[in-house]
Amino acid sequence: MIYTSKEYAEALYSGLRDLKDKEAAAAVGRFVVKMEERGLIALLPSVLRELPAVAKRLDSIEDVTVETAHELDPELAKRAVGLICTDENRTEITMRVNPELLGGIRIRGRDTVYDASLKSHLVALKEMFVRSS
Repeated sequence: MIYTSKEYAEALYSGLRDLKDKEAAAAVGRFVVKMEERGLIALLPSVLRELPAVAKRLDSIEDVTVETAHELDPELAKRAVGLICTDENRTEITMRVNPELLGGIRIRGRDTVYDASLKSHLVALKEMFVRSS
């Protein structure tokens, strides 16, 4: 059976997630030896590239992007993320300054977008005027 790099990353992370440092190092060594024995050592770089995303998914950590037109206080961003996420301890926040928003905030989660930017309000207003004319 042929497995994908993502599946190998899932297997590796599942085997490592509850181990202590020395045990994890030994387990990684065994994983590399097995990959080499099976002629799959060339897959190792792509397995390692998949590992962070797999770890987040298996640990139920959600990536959230907070965009604002100007620099935002990190504490305020964290509170704003509460609009779309229930467990802020399982959230990884990326903050971006996007001057095209003009003002306000846009928060993107896994399957939710909360857009309270000035740009989105102006676009909605424009569409409303176009429809009514």
